[in-house]
Amino acid sequence: MEEDDDIAQEESQASPSWSEERCEELWDRVEGVRHKLTRILNPAKLTPYLRQCKVIDEQDEDEVLNSTQYPLRISKAGRLLDILRGQGQRGLQAFMESLEFYHPEQYTQLTGQQPTHRCSLILGKQRFFCG
Repeated sequence: MEEDDDIAQEESQASPSWSEERCEELWDRVEGVRHKLTRILNPAKLTPYLRQCKVIDEQDEDEVLNSTQYPLRISKAGRLLDILRGQGQRGLQAFMESLEFYHPEQYTQLTGQQPTHRCSLILGKQRFFCG
C-alpha cells in the first residue's frame, strides 16, 4: 500500500493537475493549435507509446496509420487527436506525455510548464520512468 501512496504522490508532483476542468482547458488549447499540431505530429512515432499506455488499441493504430480514409499524415494526426479526446483524461495525459517527449516546445506552449524530459507509461497503477 505504501508503494501506491508513493506512486500517487509522485504522479501529483510530476503531472499537471488532471481535474476535469483542467482537462477541458487543455483540450481547448489543443483545439486552438490543432492546425499546427496536425502538421508537426507524426502519428507513426506516437502510436507505439500511446498503445503501450493503453489509450489506443491495435484497431485504432491500424485505422490511423493504414486507413485509406486518412491518406495524408495531416489527416492521420487529426484522427489520432480525435481518438485521444474520446479517451478522456487518460488520452489527454498520454498525449501530453508524448508531446513532452517528442515536441517539448508544444508541450510548454500548451501547459505553461517546462518538460521534465522523462516519460511515464500509464500501465494500470504502475508507472515507469525513462530518461
